[in-house]
Amino acid sequence: MKFLGNLDMMHLMERSLRRAAIPYALSEGFNPHIKLSMGTVLPVGLWGENEYFDLELSQRMDIIDFRQKLSVALPSCLQLGECQEINDSAPSLMKIINAASYVFLLEPPFPSLDKWKEELLARPSLTVRSRGKKKGLDKELRTGIYRIEVEQSLNFGRVEIWVAVGEPVNVRYDELGELLLQTGFTQKSIAEVFRSGNYIREGSSYLSPLEVRLDKHTSPCGHSGVPPCGVTIKVGGMRVNK
Repeated sequence: MKFLGNLDMMHLMERSLRRAAIPYALSEGFNPHIKLSMGTVLPVGLWGENEYFDLELSQRMDIIDFRQKLSVALPSCLQLGECQEINDSAPSLMKIINAASYVFLLEPPFPSLDKWKEELLARPSLTVRSRGKKKGLDKELRTGIYRIEVEQSLNFGRVEIWVAVGEPVNVRYDELGELLLQTGFTQKSIAEVFRSGNYIREGSSYLSPLEVRLDKHTSPCGHSGVPPCGVTIKVGGMRVNK
């Protein structure tokens, strides 16, 4: 699943919704498409532990029924986490998600992770070669790295890094990978990389889109006369050991 591109993932969700007989809304025009939007694009080569979608429905549907039907229709490598009904005033996921976390699973040999973390955070500058649209330019990551957690045992290492998403600094997972290679790790020692979360960062707090929308943008489900609303879907992929 981690090798699916963004469009492939959209097609997968559309087919799953169709199999589940979910009344999803379509755009108008000669080429109607499903009104489904993803939070932040999951790069090809990564799987996600907590990914979010917004879906607009053409008619109201019980949220428990929605969850049960879609869970059955999704491929076995995708797990449906939570679903939350939202109203029309809810901002898009792309507008509110401003942070993400990535996990690097490590195999020996690698340096002491506590010492590596201490030294990395003490550096005033963390420069790598940028990827994406401005590929090849020097890019400063220091202001975009918010938090690092490490876990180390004799035969295992885990580094989780919380970073900025969007403007003014957008930190990519492959830029973090280059940073690790610059600071004592080898490509061989990085056994697995995945995105562990998407967040709305408020001060020192990291909130999920479901938490932020729970109070402000949840529709009064069941009230008569309320127009069709949307659903935020939380989906996580499962790691497949080869």
